[in-house]
Amino acid sequence: MQGSPDDLQTKLVEILQRISGADLEQITPEARLIEDIGIDSLGFYEILIEADESLGIKIREEDLLKFRTVGDIQRHLRTLDPPDAQAT
Repeated sequence: MQGSPDDLQTKLVEILQRISGADLEQITPEARLIEDIGIDSLGFYEILIEADESLGIKIREEDLLKFRTVGDIQRHLRTLDPPDAQAT
């Protein structure tokens, strides 16, 4: 079953930290993905894969490439339908 929105945000920050190597304190909603936490083009695709595998959320590539800040991803995740709670 899908966790709470806070759990989702925590997991997103952990994914971004793992991909970027940035300190957790740097990964704020205002942090810019490329300039502030160092996500490169490959990192964007890692986010797609991690969101799907770890969170069960599919982010479309065209949406991901529009994101500029951590907050952009967080807001987008809140708009998605939660995964089917019956899926395991």
